[in-house]
Amino acid sequence: MSGPLQLLDKTPEANCQSVGDYLAAWAGQNTARLRVAALVEAVLDGAKTFSATIAAGAIAGDPGELIGYNTDGDMQKAIDVASHELFLNLLKASGAAQVLSEEAQQPSFFEDHGLGVAIDPLDGSGNVATGAPVGTLFSIIPFQKGEDPFLKCGREQVAAGYVSFGNSVDLGFSVGDGLILATLSDETGEFVVVRKRVTIERETSSLAYNASVYRHMRPAIRSYVDDCLSGKEGTRQRDFNMRWIGAAVGDLHRIILKGGLFFYAGDDRPGYENGRLRHVYEANPVAFLMQAADGKATDGTIDILDKPPASHHGRTPLIFGSAAEVDVLSQYCSNPLYA
Repeated sequence: MSGPLQLLDKTPEANCQSVGDYLAAWAGQNTARLRVAALVEAVLDGAKTFSATIAAGAIAGDPGELIGYNTDGDMQKAIDVASHELFLNLLKASGAAQVLSEEAQQPSFFEDHGLGVAIDPLDGSGNVATGAPVGTLFSIIPFQKGEDPFLKCGREQVAAGYVSFGNSVDLGFSVGDGLILATLSDETGEFVVVRKRVTIERETSSLAYNASVYRHMRPAIRSYVDDCLSGKEGTRQRDFNMRWIGAAVGDLHRIILKGGLFFYAGDDRPGYENGRLRHVYEANPVAFLMQAADGKATDGTIDILDKPPASHHGRTPLIFGSAAEVDVLSQYCSNPLYA
């Protein structure tokens, strides 16, 4: 089987530097940085293994097989549990002191201080049986003895990232040195850096939201949607389009590349008062990456990075993406007319 087609216009910043080499150069001889780098590498090792499972589809067994429910009542698939165990074992072996996973009620404790890792091993698992994008989100937080790393504000994170499993396996991450994008190479089996210090377009006319819940939306969100849908004839004076992948990682990756606004706010459905996304291992890493790329992330009132998590698995409304449009929607949310 031949390799990929060679395109005439390669990504200008692509220089065949592996993520491993990038992390080694970033860490140098700094012990604290070396520990962070080891955990990022552990996530990437898991992603390499997991990408083969996803690519095999039904050949490896039914990827959408349900085996029960997690502690929050969400349907749990065999592939959810398998991904959890894979990443947990790799992170433990790479020096994680604690690991909080969406697929486990309680954190796994290995040391009483060091680095905690919050991870959503398989974001968008409802897509997995259809070949639509799924992903992994992770966050790394230092902590001292007696502290709970997963109840700290997002500004305490020292690294965060995602892996998007789509037509390619793409990585976005930051260790505080800007947002880095990389792609898994079939030739080398390594993640190769393709862009450094990525920034998100400030303005956008592209929205990602679940339009099917319009009737349940709160007044501020509904008014914003109405004004956008009124197009160039309305108050916004321009047309908007919609991009909704159904997995936060997929929407995150697209927004980083193309700009856009994602929102999953609280609504009037029972259980959705605070939206759907988890604060610690979904919203926090997204917000860290937004900050690194000149985007924004908020719950409509407060920057996600400044908002203390209420619990390990608690949810939060989340609005993120192109900074100017995040500001626009935030103005609707803070308008007393919609209280």
